[in-house]
Formats: sequence, C-alpha cells, structure tokens
Amino acid sequence: MTGPAPVWDVINGYAAYWALSAAVDLGVFERLADGPATATELAAATGVPDPADLALLAQLLAAKGLLATDGERWSNSAAAERFLVASSPASMVGLVRHSPGPKQGWPALADTLRGGQPAGEVRSALDALYPELVAATAATQAAVARGVAAELRTRSHWDGTGLVVDLGCGSGAWLSAFLEAPASPGQVRAIGVDLPHVLPAARDRLAGHEVTLLGGDYLDVELPARKASVVILAHVLRAEPGPRAAALVGRALDLLTDDGVLVVADYFRPPDGAPADTYTGAVHDLTLALTMRASTLGRGLTEPALAAWCAERRAHTVAVVEPVPRQRVHLITSSGGAS
Repeated sequence: MTGPAPVWDVINGYAAYWALSAAVDLGVFERLADGPATATELAAATGVPDPADLALLAQLLAAKGLLATDGERWSNSAAAERFLVASSPASMVGLVRHSPGPKQGWPALADTLRGGQPAGEVRSALDALYPELVAATAATQAAVARGVAAELRTRSHWDGTGLVVDLGCGSGAWLSAFLEAPASPGQVRAIGVDLPHVLPAARDRLAGHEVTLLGGDYLDVELPARKASVVILAHVLRAEPGPRAAALVGRALDLLTDDGVLVVADYFRPPDGAPADTYTGAVHDLTLALTMRASTLGRGLTEPALAAWCAERRAHTVAVVEPVPRQRVHLITSSGGAS
C-alpha cells in the first residue's frame, strides 16, 4: 500500500531547515567547536532556560547528521565542524541564513506563479538581501574561481594575461582569483559589473587590486567590445528570464577576443521532459531553480538552453569542469574543439 512518506519528507524538510537556522542563531555549533557538551551545558551557553528544549533540538540535528552524541554529551559532526562553524574556511553559516532568498517569497509562491512574477515587496526584499547573500557565497565561489583559473591555463584557454570581465561580479571572489592567478602582478586587467548597492562588497574584497567596478544593468553598462580574454557569468543566468539570459550570453561573447573564453558557472536543472529519475538525482539544482522563481523572473538554467544560445553566436562548450562538488562550469569559445 502506498504510504505518505514522500509528503512527510517535504513537510519535515521545512521544519528541519528552521531547526538548523535556530541552531546557527543560538550558537550551538560555535559552542561545540570548543569541545563536547551536555544538553545542560549547551543550554547555559546558548541562553536556553530549559535543557530539555536544547536536547530536543540536538536530537533532530543528530538525526540529520549534523551532531553526534555519546549518550550524554553532544559534539559537532564532521560536516558541522567544516561547514557550520563560522571560523571554518568552508563555512556555510551565511548561506544557511540567506540562500533560501527572501523568506516572504516562499509563502507567496502560489501567488507568484499565478501572477507570473514576484510581488514588489518580495523583489525589494531580494534587492536588500543581495549584499549579504553575495558575501555568504564568497568563500565557495573563490574556491571555484581558483580552480577554473587553473583549468583555463592548463587547457591553454588563457595565458594569465589580458582583460577579465565579470558580469554580475557579486562579492568580487571570481575577479580576485583571476587577479591573483598570474605569476607577476599587473598582467591582468579587470572589470566588474553589478548593481550599485552590491558593489561595496566587491570593492572591499578587491581593495589593493587595480580593477574597474561599474554599477548598473550588465546589459546596458558600456564595455569594450572584443577586448576580453575571459568573461565570467557566475550564477547570474538562472535568475534571469529566458530572453534576458540569452541576451546576456550574447553580450558576453561580444566582449571576447577571437581566442577568448566565456566561463559560465551555475546549478543546471534538468531540461523539461527529462525522465523522472533525472529529477530525483537533481533535487539540489531544482530546489535552487525554484528558489530563483520565488523571488526573481528566472526559472533556473538548463544546459540545452545554454548550448542553444551559444550556437546562435557560433560558440560552443569546449569543456565542463567541476572544481568544487556541485559547481558545474562550462568553458565556451567561438573556435577550437573539445579539450
């Protein structure tokens, strides 16, 4: 007989997220980074008056693989130690808070789908959230960018010189990685484009580098055509409706020199019409795509769509790399074969 487990899994996922969010806000993982603690010790450290409440929270976190226990004391799991302690180089604490996007976007999702776009207050909340969101993604994106810069040089798609343009530069993590990749300073010139209220995050990270930061719509800002060795589109296409995403790919390709390379990093959802088991293996990508739809005009990005937009400009993917798990990156040129 068919049971309700799939329905409960979805319902319980909502509760599990808020349990994790509460643990981050209470400082549970930070306290356990100093060593194991009983529920009573954890309650005292986190300002929870009743240790039984803290114990209940800890039990659910343990069920999710985020805490461990010897029956008396609690400790961080290996995953929590790496990703949920703020001082860890791989910390995802900011992502826990900000990756779901504006919280008001989710209860309004049905209205968004009926109306074709998020309500004004949801879009405004997303605009306000962007500076914190790009800061939260900086550590992961810096690791991806360093890996991509190395791949480009290894594959002879970039010699470590010339102009690098980042459309939607966010925290500046990608530009920072490319500026620091050459053996000698000054070999790379950089331009970053983003919304004016987001640029301070990039400006802080890129302090000390020679870089031009331009505020405005990346489809409208004046940029030098056919001058860039590398153009970066990192996690921006999925937030745009199809026509704007296609136009952005076209603009990026127009900025490249004849032997330049377009870098597209994103979470690629399965295309429409894919077999059901494809969706089962792409829960992360589909969730992020729907996250986009809850607060933007985008619906995520598929690889066939990207290939079609590139083909219209006689460009194609020459390699797909994944320098960090789940971070899939297309290297696209207008010449040459796969490598």
